[in-house]
Amino acid sequence: MDLQLRHLRQLCLVSDTGSLNKAAKALGLPQPALSRQIRRLEELFGGALFERDRHGTRPTPLGSAVLADAQGILRSLDAFAQQLRDYRALRSRTLRIGWAHSVHCVALLNALRPLASHERVQIVAPNSTRELMDLLRAGEVDIALRDHASTSGPPPEGDGRIGYAPWAESPIRVAVAADRPLAAAERLTMADLAGEDWISCSGPDACDEELRRLCASYGFAPRITHDIVMSGPRGQVIRHQGCVALTQARRPVDPGVVQRPVADLDMRVTHLVAFRDWTAPLMPKLVALLSAALRERTPAAELS
Repeated sequence: MDLQLRHLRQLCLVSDTGSLNKAAKALGLPQPALSRQIRRLEELFGGALFERDRHGTRPTPLGSAVLADAQGILRSLDAFAQQLRDYRALRSRTLRIGWAHSVHCVALLNALRPLASHERVQIVAPNSTRELMDLLRAGEVDIALRDHASTSGPPPEGDGRIGYAPWAESPIRVAVAADRPLAAAERLTMADLAGEDWISCSGPDACDEELRRLCASYGFAPRITHDIVMSGPRGQVIRHQGCVALTQARRPVDPGVVQRPVADLDMRVTHLVAFRDWTAPLMPKLVALLSAALRERTPAAELS
């Protein structure tokens, strides 16, 4: 006889239940039919697989060895079958993608073409990261781009329903008007920025509060004179009003604005993909695609 997967499941069920009667009932077979099947398998393997007495059915040493391999094979096949089910589920659902003011949204959209060309895609772009994460937790967004500043502690960890996949880092710089002395300074420190007018924004993400806490650690209170969201006309205001703002090094700047490193500002942003558990099979490829797109667009030397 040829060994088949159903035979391995039968052996495992006999071992799990400790009874031929219980195993036969669970399999929907007459007990004598299952007994005959076990005898044929014992002939195939060349020895007794189970010991039978009034206390039940227990594996012999040979049976334990066969069961160990059978259980490993079945676990692998069951995991593979689950991956196939997840893949079919992905094909039948609308994939809801979200971000809030992310500089990497174009890279994400490009990555979706080879990753999920068969999907129905819906884009969700709320006004704040807090709102975005609320939508993700509520199951109204499936995949979201979010950033995490190093000054806010370690990156978030998943909870079973939501996972986080880090895929890149960016240093934080200061954006200044190109014709300001700050733009030509040989070296900038936070102290050099203490007397400047600043851009930040109020709202659910509390960016203005974060800026105040950061500057307080350097011994000054920032003079926040402009309240502008990240996707607003910050560059134009910096250029014409001569103010400053912290920005990710990978964020494009407007004409007339430059980014400068701040020598004593040890602050970086980790770029994360936050995702619902059912989209986890997409994450390895999505992270690879995003990372590759970022390397093409931003040479490492520009971030040193």
